[in-house]
Amino acid sequence: MTDSGRTFRGAEPLDYADTAIRPSYASLPASVRARIAVELGGEPVAVTVAGGGFTTGFAGRVRSASGAELFVKAAGAHPPEVHGLYRDEGRMTAALPPEVPAPAVRFHADVDDWTVTGFEALQGEPFRLPMRPEALDLMLSAWAVAAAALDPPPPELVAAGIRPKTAENLRVFQKIANGEKAPIALPPKLERRSVDLAAIESGIDRIFVTDQVTHGDLRPDNFVLGRDRAWICDWSKPRYTPPWVDTVNVLIVANGDGHDADRRFWTHPTAEGVTGDELDTVLAAITGALLDGWDDAPRAIVSPAIHVHMRWAASAAADWLAQRRGWV
Repeated sequence: MTDSGRTFRGAEPLDYADTAIRPSYASLPASVRARIAVELGGEPVAVTVAGGGFTTGFAGRVRSASGAELFVKAAGAHPPEVHGLYRDEGRMTAALPPEVPAPAVRFHADVDDWTVTGFEALQGEPFRLPMRPEALDLMLSAWAVAAAALDPPPPELVAAGIRPKTAENLRVFQKIANGEKAPIALPPKLERRSVDLAAIESGIDRIFVTDQVTHGDLRPDNFVLGRDRAWICDWSKPRYTPPWVDTVNVLIVANGDGHDADRRFWTHPTAEGVTGDELDTVLAAITGALLDGWDDAPRAIVSPAIHVHMRWAASAAADWLAQRRGWV
């Protein structure tokens, strides 16, 4: 059951718990498996490879005969992009303040040319659609707690190497208007709105000038849902960006699932001080980036399911923006 009863008509959504293409545990190098066994206190007797996520490294739950469990992520030197993300995730998650609802890092190591991290094995379930309002409540509550704990940016996280977020891929409509990029197909509610979209999008650079820190890649599939709480995972790229931008990213998916994204946004603590024009700017910029897609995404780095996600999320973001602008 959704918040609004509104039916969203867009591309088919994903099963977000079944998007990954990952190596098996047995295919990991012997040295990596040996290190995992040491940290686990014994050889794994059960391995459950994670079905969610878009990167192609190993991720899965391992359990020893004693019942000890870890959630392990591991990636080799090639492709270097995945190796870098997994290495950063281990470092960044370990640097989070304890108030942030995130899995604890049990160990993080470089083994030969691999990076491997053992996280607390959370007692919860991955996000799936359709989304219960109670699940959305848990996610938004967890994010409110995390955003508050990151303001001001914790020294340990700053020392780990937070980078600014650039708007380079968030100026699609401006580039089209300037003739720097070919026009792209628009959803029905945005047709003949290219000039409007470029104007709305034009404020994106100003929004990203901040000393606040955010997750940087927050989507509902980066949450684990427990019975009465949620945890936020995949802290591979915290960025200097207003936290409310990540609130928008979560709510785009919620809007696509029929929830009242606008009401949810304005009642969230991260929305304090945000203007309606700023929200529209971010929605336009994200819509453009998602519609533009990632046609040349290397399969060695990312699951092909990313394209399905981007098409569906683009429709959901466009729908939210159109609702707000009265474009019907």
